[in-house]
Amino acid sequence: MAAYVINEWLWHDLAGDNGREHQLQAIRLITQFGASEHQIVVIEGSRFDQKAWSLCKSADQAVRQGVVAFVLNIRLNSDKCLILKSSEISPFPEDLVSTIKPDDRYLVQAQLAVDGSAIVTNDNPLQQALNHAGLRCMSRGEFLALFPNRD
Repeated sequence: MAAYVINEWLWHDLAGDNGREHQLQAIRLITQFGASEHQIVVIEGSRFDQKAWSLCKSADQAVRQGVVAFVLNIRLNSDKCLILKSSEISPFPEDLVSTIKPDDRYLVQAQLAVDGSAIVTNDNPLQQALNHAGLRCMSRGEFLALFPNRD
């Protein structure tokens, strides 16, 4: 089992912001992740968490179905989702303040709270900063390759 801290690209993909192909990939990923042995790490109330809940109100049925599948099969399953309270995470490391944008710091805090976890991002500057700091990360594409299309 591996633990992953996923940034908001998942919700942008599911919402269709990045095109229909990415939307279908997000739906497939949610389904396959729910059936896998892997775990997601989420800070309660984080931007990732807020965006997931906001998609529950989407007028698009596919989006709603995708986020409901996430909530029911991943978020509410303690074997699939480790939910951290803000009080359970350490302050952001001072040595990374100059290299990690404020909007992305919660991802690092979540990762540092769970040994061996990896951040999954499509943000190249964030990936470079994480690699430079010796923090484990992977691209969206690398992550999706763990869940091949079985259609």
